[in-house]
Amino acid sequence: MLACLLQLGCGMLWAQNLTIEVRGIEQVEGKLMVAIFSSAENFLKKPVAAFAVEVKEKTLSIPCKGLPAGTYAISLFQDVNGNSVLDTGTYGIPTEKYGFSNDAEVVMGPPTYEKACFSFSADKTVVIHLR
Repeated sequence: MLACLLQLGCGMLWAQNLTIEVRGIEQVEGKLMVAIFSSAENFLKKPVAAFAVEVKEKTLSIPCKGLPAGTYAISLFQDVNGNSVLDTGTYGIPTEKYGFSNDAEVVMGPPTYEKACFSFSADKTVVIHLR
């Protein structure tokens, strides 16, 4: 009986669902490359989860299941040409659309983890606008 209660309790810790809603997609093509980070030290270096989603509509709702409660930041970009890299032009300015959780602003480089992070402990939808 104790084992069943422990299993139920652990299952509840992982029961919350994160949904990423991406808006501002101008071209319905390519893939969204999504990365989820759990600390400032690993932000934009080592994600806890990374995946690609086919762009089929101008607004996408992406379910992320199995993510434990915690503090996270999301970065994503639309890979139109299929090379799995955020393409940049002069001075490193991105030529493909990108976004961060909290719609954190980019000023002379990517935002800090603190500006992009959010708490996740219950079902949550994070809206990100591509720019």
